[in-house]
Amino acid sequence: MVVSTAILLIVGGICATAPLFKRASKDFARLLSIIGFFVGIAIIVVAIDLALGLNFLSNIFGIGFEPNPNSNYPYLKYYLPIMAVLGIMLISRPLKNLRWASLISLGVGILVAAYLRVALPGLLNNLELGIVFLVITLILYTLLRFVEDILETIGSILAFPPIAVIIGLVSIYFGIVTGIA
Repeated sequence: MVVSTAILLIVGGICATAPLFKRASKDFARLLSIIGFFVGIAIIVVAIDLALGLNFLSNIFGIGFEPNPNSNYPYLKYYLPIMAVLGIMLISRPLKNLRWASLISLGVGILVAAYLRVALPGLLNNLELGIVFLVITLILYTLLRFVEDILETIGSILAFPPIAVIIGLVSIYFGIVTGIA
C-alpha cells in the first residue's frame, strides 16, 4: 500500500503552492505554510527511511511506502529527490526568520558553564566560568551561523514563488503517479 507516500507528496505539493493563494487569502497561505512545516518533517523522515532502506516506518505502521518499481512510469525513480527537495523547502519556509544558531549556541554555552560549576565545585570562579561561556558560545555560534547561512540561501532559492509553485506541481504529479503505480 503506497497511499501514504502519494498522500504526503500531494499534501506537500499543495502546501508548496501556498504563494498562489497569497493574494486571495494571506491567512490561508500562512495556514498552508504551517501545515507544510509538519508535512515537510514527515516527508523528510519518510524519504530518509526509503533512501537508506531502513524499513523502520514500514515495520511500525505496517504500510509500504515505496511505490511499485515495475511500473510503466519511467520517471518514477525520481520521486525520492523530489521528496527531499519538497521536504527541505517546506521546512525552511517558516524557519527562515528564526535565528536558531544564536539560540543553540547560547543554550550550549549556558549548559557547559553550569556543568563545569556543578562538576568542578570551587575550582573555577565566576570570571573563569564567564570566559568559558563566551569562548564556547562564540565558537559554536561561528560554526552554526555558517550552516544557518547555507540553509538560508537554499531556503530562499526554494521559497522563491515561481520555483515553489513548480516544485509543488511536480510533487502533486509524482503523488498522483505514485498512487497509481
